[in-house]
Amino acid sequence: MRESSGSAEKLMSEGQKAMERTDWVEAKKFFVAAMQLKETPEVLESLGLAAWWLDDADTTFKSREKAFQLYRGQGNARGAARVAISVAYDYFSFRGEYALSNGWSRRAHRLLKNLDTVPEHGWLKAWDGNVAIEAEHDPAKALRLGKEAAKIAQQIQDFDLQMMSIALQGLALVFEGKVDEGMPLLDEATTAAMTGEISDLETSINVCCYLIAACEWVRDYSRAVQWCFHVKDRTGDGTFPLMFSFCQIHYAGVLTWNGDWDEAETLLMKASNNLIESRPAHAAEGLVKLAGICRLRGDYDRADELLNRADEKPFRMLGANLVLLERAALAYDRDEPVTAVNLAERYLRNIPEKCRLMMPKGLGILTLAQIALHNFEEAADAYARLQKIADMAGTESLLAFAHYTNGRVHLAKKEYLQACERFEQSVELFDRNENPFQTARSRCGMVEALHCLGRKEPALKEIHSAIKTFEELQAKPELDRAKTILKKITSLSEEHADSSSPDAFTAREKEILCEIARGKSNSDIASAHYISKRTVERHISNIYGKLGISGKSARSKATAFAHRNGLVKGE
Repeated sequence: MRESSGSAEKLMSEGQKAMERTDWVEAKKFFVAAMQLKETPEVLESLGLAAWWLDDADTTFKSREKAFQLYRGQGNARGAARVAISVAYDYFSFRGEYALSNGWSRRAHRLLKNLDTVPEHGWLKAWDGNVAIEAEHDPAKALRLGKEAAKIAQQIQDFDLQMMSIALQGLALVFEGKVDEGMPLLDEATTAAMTGEISDLETSINVCCYLIAACEWVRDYSRAVQWCFHVKDRTGDGTFPLMFSFCQIHYAGVLTWNGDWDEAETLLMKASNNLIESRPAHAAEGLVKLAGICRLRGDYDRADELLNRADEKPFRMLGANLVLLERAALAYDRDEPVTAVNLAERYLRNIPEKCRLMMPKGLGILTLAQIALHNFEEAADAYARLQKIADMAGTESLLAFAHYTNGRVHLAKKEYLQACERFEQSVELFDRNENPFQTARSRCGMVEALHCLGRKEPALKEIHSAIKTFEELQAKPELDRAKTILKKITSLSEEHADSSSPDAFTAREKEILCEIARGKSNSDIASAHYISKRTVERHISNIYGKLGISGKSARSKATAFAHRNGLVKGE
């Protein structure tokens, strides 16, 4: 005997309770059971959402598209528009089909056209703003849509929509290079997400992703590290598979920056494989980042394979330009400067002028490749564009990148004193921002300048430090280059020159020495400085190497050295 509609309503209620518990599997079971008793657009819409959280694309599409039809059949334009917005995202996210996504977005616009102001008006603008950033690279449009969505949020008192629109505006401003205006907005919205003020989980996810993506573009990794720890804590139990995969890709960028390449590679493989199965369009970024790690380690063939895959459908919808940029870097590392110039210029031509924060890496590659071709005037022009963006953004990591690039220009022009100064600034900023690879690469540039200035002893100290870092990172191409530089400036008997002087240590290493001397554990040091325990261990390894100590007594000897040389603050 068929159960009453009341039973279907009860099942629907139980499904909603399961959704509140983030028990997507149980929720889906309730909604399927309710639908078998009474097929309504509401239960289909809920089933589609539960399936969406489970990355069940087939059920998501079928449920939502049927819900749309039923809402239309009832004359419920608002309900149909709400589902159309979700389906627009589905085609964009699951299948990478921009044209179909845009079609559903247009349907939502038409359905809402004659309605009084409702939340869906604001959420549609927020979605279109997201597309303007991700697919169209039009931050001005995204900023306008974010402001319009914010007005609607204020009018109808929708806090979630308000925070989403604030985050969208922040991301758009950052992309335009207005970091001081954009980052505070992203911090505010992300705080609301992490404290639970934002009630909708999907909105919380998008807000967090916006902030961490912005951090990566401006290379503000100190901010990214702090937020990633909070986001990772919230997503670490795997309850939110979508957020977990996206977070892993962004967090892998932070790990790569900090030199934890093994962990970054593991996370990227896991997250990319998960997204390839469910939302392939969004897997492109992970594939390209993985190719980048392979390139840094000298595995050029594997990097090529990953980039070839990321350049296929449906990955290329969001990955085509990322692939182009990484191919330019790969060509430069392979000593193919002509190809690197061509690819970097193609990448930069694809970037709208207002998307300034997408340009620095391309300009950096272009500068270095032009130097390799002895096109010094063109290199200087590319560097000038890079410096202008770095000055506008104002983040230390971008300024460090600009200093490094400028150092290379001066070195090529045999302006050794200016080159040395730029490399010194680059080393200081990269080290302060926890990037061992770029710090070591900048040291190598400084070593070349010091050698040309006849300053052999400081050059020896710096090159040994760089070599040690490249060995730990397994960065074979840069390690080979560093060893070649060493052969030019020293004989084998000089390779073990004494470096047990406070001047041999970086600012960060001096901080770690101070903490060691105070008796703090590696975990305590990591927590106090917002860095990973592995990063602390790497710094300590560098310190021990410079002091020429090892074994169980190394920590006590390092402590004695710190006190003897006045490195402990307060003494």
